[in-house]
Amino acid sequence: IMHHLGKHLTEEQRRRWINLLADAADEVGLPDDPEFRSAFMGYVEWGSRLAKMNSNLGETCDPETEPMPAWGWGVPGGPYKPPVGKS
Repeated sequence: IMHHLGKHLTEEQRRRWINLLADAADEVGLPDDPEFRSAFMGYVEWGSRLAKMNSNLGETCDPETEPMPAWGWGVPGGPYKPPVGKS
């Protein structure tokens, strides 16, 4: 989270990052079956949205209490709900 604080990432930058990761996955030959790509891209979407949100929180963010993405093959944990007072 500390790497993102104060970066003020935009939606355009987030989407570009996702496109670059998808292209890189193709270039290095990651599996292209639907199950793998769905899990991989779901993780990338979730993580990039958290990064964008955290990058715009400013100095009020406590990195010790903010969620960190964890790799999984299923649903990444449901809709993210920011802590009270941090929307």
